[in-house]
Amino acid sequence: MTHDHADPIVVRALSHRFGRQEILKDVDLRVPRGSVTALLGRNGEGKTTLLRLMIGWLNAAPGHIQVLGLDPARRGPDVRRQVGYVPDSLELPKWMRVNDWFRFLEPFYPTWNRSEEARLLGALDLDGNAKVTTLSKGQRAKHALIAALAHEPQLLLMDEPFSGLDPIVRHEVLSAVLGHLKDEGRTVVVVSHSITDVERIADRVVLLEQGRVRLDADFEDLQRHAVRLAVTLWDPYVIWSPPGHPASVRENEDVTLTYIDFDQRYEEALRNDPSVASVRRVSRDLNDVFRAAVANESATPAEEEAPCAAS
Repeated sequence: MTHDHADPIVVRALSHRFGRQEILKDVDLRVPRGSVTALLGRNGEGKTTLLRLMIGWLNAAPGHIQVLGLDPARRGPDVRRQVGYVPDSLELPKWMRVNDWFRFLEPFYPTWNRSEEARLLGALDLDGNAKVTTLSKGQRAKHALIAALAHEPQLLLMDEPFSGLDPIVRHEVLSAVLGHLKDEGRTVVVVSHSITDVERIADRVVLLEQGRVRLDADFEDLQRHAVRLAVTLWDPYVIWSPPGHPASVRENEDVTLTYIDFDQRYEEALRNDPSVASVRRVSRDLNDVFRAAVANESATPAEEEAPCAAS
């Protein structure tokens, strides 16, 4: 078992291949105890692979991964007994009823709590006697979530749990996850494409791009320090680069700058720049921030200046 205050997930220099394709590249990641970490990125960036490595369904080489103080490659069953996992899809035998799946799982989890199972069935309005073949997409999502939460895990891993759900079911599933967090110290890692869902539940954001961690930040810090500026230059043809190496998009004299770690001095420098006619702050969403993070990490210094240079 891990110590009370140890990070429940520690990943160092982790890489993984499928054949010749390198899915994860030198990933470093720590997930603090009691946090809700959103794992974001486009399809094929390694998010699901990373979760499967965490529960020991895949073996990693090279690199180091530790979950709840254990190596999941060597101690996979021990890790899985302590972790709740909601996969992106799950095929069950057609004859099964909802409760049959729970009775199948229960012997694998010493901490399985039938009272919690019953509470979640009621809270999520799911019939335990329903056949799994009759369940809607939303009901299947609820079923998978109850299976992951009924043994009251300290660590919950969820792979696209909200995908394709209607707003009412989405709210019910989110509420169940948030209810799970009421006990101090429980930790969640969630893969999601929905920025709205991430904003509701996450306190940390990790962005994977091309198999690498491009952004690993506290959500409140990210919201506080991410700034977007609209800059107009006097001369549409001047070769110009902004302070602080933001992500930049230029069209003639108009330049949009997105900073993920904004410093007020950058704005002051822009206002004092003789090439700049005007500066104003504009609204931005998390997608803008993520694009900026990827642009900053993948660009060389010369490339960073290129979007602001005259063509």
